[in-house]
Order: sequence, then structure tokens, then C-alpha cells
Amino acid sequence: MRTRFVAALAALLIGAGLATPSSAAADVPGLEIVQIGYNAYGADQPWNRNQEFIDIKNTSTEPVDVKGLRVEDAWAHGRGSGAGQCNNYTLTSLPGVVEADGKLLLSAGHTIRVYVGSGTAAVFGDGQMHAVYMNHNVACGYRGHFLNNGAQRDKGAPWDTVWITLGSASESKSYNFSRGYTAH
Repeated sequence: MRTRFVAALAALLIGAGLATPSSAAADVPGLEIVQIGYNAYGADQPWNRNQEFIDIKNTSTEPVDVKGLRVEDAWAHGRGSGAGQCNNYTLTSLPGVVEADGKLLLSAGHTIRVYVGSGTAAVFGDGQMHAVYMNHNVACGYRGHFLNNGAQRDKGAPWDTVWITLGSASESKSYNFSRGYTAH
């Protein structure tokens, strides 16, 4: 009975706009998906793929080892690690961070921005933003864009969900199109 009440209350709050279904449980210790850039300005073209991105922040007070962090959308997550090279990225190096003892330690308060398109890894934002690029070819998604910004077939379903996985821990953040370009 209590479970039904909680589910009904959550549905009521979401319907009233007082809560959003934008986040799942935070299960990757110290890391949080803080922003998703899901909608490039203008029509999706190969040249504007880097307007799609995922920001993952170390919200803890200690460094977090991010080596092997996997970032993917719902399509790739549902297919497991055999999904191929589309719609996912596994972190093997990080600009501005030296690998030591097999670890890539992301400092407290720092953010990894994973761009969908191509580019050269860099550090910016006073050294706290570490940019990496998926470097997929344009055969992935629509013209290289894979974060959904179009209608779902199931009314009320989120537009897409971004997942991060580190070891056996995973967490996700879902978003709905809001006539904007990013979801927080």
C-alpha cells in the first residue's frame, strides 16, 4: 500500500511540474551527471556534433578514479558492452591528469565533458573542465548526433537517458525535450 502511495505521489508531483523524472539514483560514488547538451543549434549536421555533450562532475571532496568510466545513451546501455562503437565512450585518458598506478584521479569539483563529435582533448575553465571527444564517425545516430531530441513513441516517456558506468556501479539521468538545448 505504501509503495502505491509513494508512486502515486511521485506521479502527481511530476504531473504538477513540482518534480522531474530527470535523475535516477546516484550509484557511482563521487560522480554525477550534471548537464546534458542534447540539442545542437540548427539542423543536425556533422559540423555541429560537439554541441551534444555530457558533463560528469566529481561532487565529492576527494579525487575519484575515473579510468574505464563508460558513458552511453539508453540505446547502447540496453545492448550492453557489445553495442559496438556507436553511442558510447570509455575513458582511457584524461587531459590534464597524469595516470599513476593505473588510476586517473579526477580532482574534487572537476568536471569531464564528453563531446559527441571529434576534437582534441583539452583542459579549460580554470583547469577544472576536462574535455574529451567520442570521435565516432557520422554513421552513428543521425548525422553523428545520437542524443535524442525528438518525440518518443510512448507518450510521457523521456526523450533519452544518459548512463555512466564505473566498474559495477551505474547511474543515469533522463531528460525530456523542453524547447531548449541542455538538461540539468
